[in-house]
Amino acid sequence: MTMYKTAGTALFSLLMLVNCNKTNKNVEVLARVGSSVLTKDEVISRAPEYQMADVENQVAQWVNAELLYLAGVRSGFNKDVAIVSQVKDYQKKLIGQTYLEMALQYRVGVSTEEIKEFYTVQKETFKRRHGEALVNTFNVDNKKDANKIRVFLEKGAGNKKRDELFEQYGVNAINVEEDRLQPVINKAIFGGTKSNYIGPISSGEGYVVIEVIKRFPKGSYRSLDAVYDHIYLVIQKRKAAILSASIIDSLRQEYLFELNVGIL
Repeated sequence: MTMYKTAGTALFSLLMLVNCNKTNKNVEVLARVGSSVLTKDEVISRAPEYQMADVENQVAQWVNAELLYLAGVRSGFNKDVAIVSQVKDYQKKLIGQTYLEMALQYRVGVSTEEIKEFYTVQKETFKRRHGEALVNTFNVDNKKDANKIRVFLEKGAGNKKRDELFEQYGVNAINVEEDRLQPVINKAIFGGTKSNYIGPISSGEGYVVIEVIKRFPKGSYRSLDAVYDHIYLVIQKRKAAILSASIIDSLRQEYLFELNVGIL
């Protein structure tokens, strides 16, 4: 009971703080610790498509970090030589990495032809070692809701209530591998019957309803479309590593530096 009361008090305080802390510039303050404030704009800039639960989590983490920081300063850790040195090292790495990312941003391109060539040469690496299936999975607390979900799934695409279910439960299609699931679910998806609508199946903590969009047998190849983004990132990463080395070499020519590792 105390836990719920504390959580409710914290949320009420947060809402009151938003309502009472609006400056002339309409800056909404979500939290305040000492002289530090966290505004609504700052939270939104970090996660534009946020949910209320995410906001509460971010605010709680920010408050905890600020409280610990103030306690650390009070204890004099902000003047600790080792900590100050670590902060400077981190700052240098962050600034340098940001510069490198900006320098690479418009200089590392990957063409469609490069992706197709990579796929052709490396096609064996895209062979499925296990059977796979593309599925929609719904997890609910009771069998009654699970039965309702199955009924609406079986009505097929274009049904309004069916579409609402995906939004309500936050379901997106995922790829699952054979023999990597609970035995009862694995058998239902990859067994002999191969129905496209499975469940309700008891999961121990509730019930599962599964819609199988497509099955892929062992030994089949993933399509180029399915691995396109993966190949893009692999090629981009390789090019970035080569170009990064080139950028560092050019900076060696631009700035004076000295190495004396031989004296160690």
